[in-house]
Amino acid sequence: MHRALFATVGVFVGVIGLILLLIPGSYIEVYAVAYDPNMTFAARRFAPALIGLAAILLLARTLPTGSFLSTLCLISAIVFLLVATTGVHAWATGVAKPAILYAAALEVAIAALFLWAARTTNAKQ
Repeated sequence: MHRALFATVGVFVGVIGLILLLIPGSYIEVYAVAYDPNMTFAARRFAPALIGLAAILLLARTLPTGSFLSTLCLISAIVFLLVATTGVHAWATGVAKPAILYAAALEVAIAALFLWAARTTNAKQ
């Protein structure tokens, strides 16, 4: 299960990273209440970090089960929960459109899958 999870999330994060790098305005306009073209600078600056995370996730799919993989799953879950939290906070403070809540729900679901994977990969030791 962890192989499919890391592969799927890795591709997803990589696509978001490429969108933020190549056409950041299209992504920002979906979520930001008041779009400003200057926001694209921050999006493009962050894009390589997402692309790097995608590469790590894709490589991690080949790791054997054990404590390292379990810890990586736990870290990934925390990351997605924190990203979801920032989205909900942005919506609550009027910075983001309600569409961010759908993204946050997906991020919570991904976090839950990583938590489940952390438990199952640790149990297989």
